Amino acid sequence: MMRSLFMRPEGAQRVPRSTWWLLSIWLLIVVWVGRYQWDFPVHYNAALLLRAGLNPYSAEALAYYPGTHLLGYMYLPLALLLPLPFTLLSYPAAATAWFGVKLLGALLLAQLWAQHFWKFNLLTRPVALLILCFGLNAALIWDLSSGNPALLEQVLLWLALAALLNGHHKRYGVLIAMAALLKVLPAFFLLLPVLAFPRPRWRAFGWGVACMIFLFALNPILFPKEFQQFRSTTLGAATTGTNWWQRALDANLFQYEREAGGAANTSTLFFWRAALPAVGGWVADKAGLDAWPAHAATYSDELTYLAGAAAIAAISLFHLLRYRQRPADFEPRLAILFLCLVFALLVPRLKPYGLVIAIAPVVFIYYRRPRAAHFGLLLALALIPHYSASAFPLPIARLAAIGIDFLPLLTVFVAWLLFLAEMRAEPPALAAARATA
Repeated sequence: MMRSLFMRPEGAQRVPRSTWWLLSIWLLIVVWVGRYQWDFPVHYNAALLLRAGLNPYSAEALAYYPGTHLLGYMYLPLALLLPLPFTLLSYPAAATAWFGVKLLGALLLAQLWAQHFWKFNLLTRPVALLILCFGLNAALIWDLSSGNPALLEQVLLWLALAALLNGHHKRYGVLIAMAALLKVLPAFFLLLPVLAFPRPRWRAFGWGVACMIFLFALNPILFPKEFQQFRSTTLGAATTGTNWWQRALDANLFQYEREAGGAANTSTLFFWRAALPAVGGWVADKAGLDAWPAHAATYSDELTYLAGAAAIAAISLFHLLRYRQRPADFEPRLAILFLCLVFALLVPRLKPYGLVIAIAPVVFIYYRRPRAAHFGLLLALALIPHYSASAFPLPIARLAAIGIDFLPLLTVFVAWLLFLAEMRAEPPALAAARATA
């Protein structure tokens, strides 16, 4: 079984036995964890409140509705049209139907990736199937067990990217706007028509912008009262900074500061939130202080995150523009997958199920650069801290738990580096010419 798992099949259509083992194990786990769906009541209850003419953003009213996850609804009111049909069913039936829709969405994602971006039969690639099912901290299982609509957002997003890749500009515009309607952050992918092709596709960019403006404008038009409640709920957090830049950081990142970090949020913002106090605490101990000064961490994590994000964006843009200067060797699918990793490294909020967006790029680069990918995988495993703070008196010892929590983010970062190396590699024709010279 191990040989069939890690070796490529001899025939192009041969399905290794390990494929069926992997699919069976994954399906059993998914059916087991599918009972939870802890985020689904948020959307189901909000849709019930909307039907009853009540405030869907009220957490108090949720106590009278099914489910146990009593959190207020935080999405745009137009997104309530997604769970609204499920309210025609009883809560248990609706939760089962929601899970079924998401499971179909996972199958559609796998088909989209294999057909348009990987260009191989997934069933004949057990390693790709292993990463899909259990990779990046089992991101896909996390999504299916959470009941969050993130997977449906991913389906819309990847349908949009496939449409863009195949030259369907209108379809791309509609789908990318629908994907951004849930959590707004997918609006980042409006940059793809401009950056991911040898020549910018301004028509696709225009359709994307127009469709997004239209859909977002429907919120205050169709749901004026609910839209006002949404604004007051999501933008009403008080800022505490004294300077203009502090207030700007509070207004844009304060909503993420209230969330739990570690494995619950593996974004670079939360990495710095965890890492800086760990290193600062070690410095405070060596300096004879009781604790790391509170004022030292007030804005250090946000500023470090922004500096790192600017560096990643600048490096990514530089390599992408250099890669575009080789139109004969330029691959739009490579550029699109690369920008998906850039997105994962830049977003301030990256829940475990949010890592689904990095699955396709990781699988692609694994097969594109097999030797480098094995080295990157080995490097990621070697960096897992396995020592105690008492045995290793350096600040890195305090990062032991942090390293384990953020290992998926490290994997994304290693994949990003491998994409940079791939874009820097010589074109095959040029390499062959130099070899024969």
